[in-house]
Amino acid sequence: MIYKDYAAVYDASGQISFSEQMIPYLGRVLARHPIPRGRLLDLACGTGTVAIAMALQGWEVTGLDGSEAMLTEAREKARALGDALPSGALLWRHGDMRHFRLDTPVDLATCLYDSLNYMLTDQDLLATFRRVHAALRPGGLFFADMNTAYALETYWADQTYVTDSPELTVIMDSDHDQAIHRTTVTVTCFQRTGDLYRKIQETHLEQAYPNEHVATLLSDAGFRVEASYACFSERPPDEYTTRVFWVARKPGAPVHAEEPGR
Repeated sequence: MIYKDYAAVYDASGQISFSEQMIPYLGRVLARHPIPRGRLLDLACGTGTVAIAMALQGWEVTGLDGSEAMLTEAREKARALGDALPSGALLWRHGDMRHFRLDTPVDLATCLYDSLNYMLTDQDLLATFRRVHAALRPGGLFFADMNTAYALETYWADQTYVTDSPELTVIMDSDHDQAIHRTTVTVTCFQRTGDLYRKIQETHLEQAYPNEHVATLLSDAGFRVEASYACFSERPPDEYTTRVFWVARKPGAPVHAEEPGR
């Protein structure tokens, strides 16, 4: 099982930096692809950094994740903010993004930090797209990023990355199968607990898909692809792009959501 023991050291391992970079980027993309501010679904929300930031900006956010341990970290992070978070602005849910259902549709759905690469078959990826489509209002937007085959074969092909501090050592050892564009990453952490170290180890698999195939699956799920960007920019992706950011809209007249709290 992934993101169990690792959840407690996830932010400290440096992973939080991606979410911190993503928050202002989402604002820039929203300026290019407007949607009324209302309800937001953050799929694979992890420790909740983006979900909480969006709630502080006035969105009514549901954070969904398949790891109870990650949701525990997210709840604690939100609880620490106290009255800074509007009442009812955040709801945490445990669930599989291939099968979830929402009682109330949302205006915007996000799935960030290559979470979609964890869908190892195109059937899983299409199932996720269909559930997101069903969760959105007409005119609603879906934002997601994915690692590309170029990224996996260039930066995650039989590489080892180490980060070290007095309290935590993280070793990421990768193995790439170029024939199927899949990377296996073994994450090993040594967390200092008093005079001893606690060992945490998990194995993560990521699958890359051709951009044309992702666009086709989004279309098959009922979306209209508005744009794809080299992530963190407004440029279109090219053959050397390591991460693609997708913008897809559910067809239909935009529905203005009720303001949170009304």
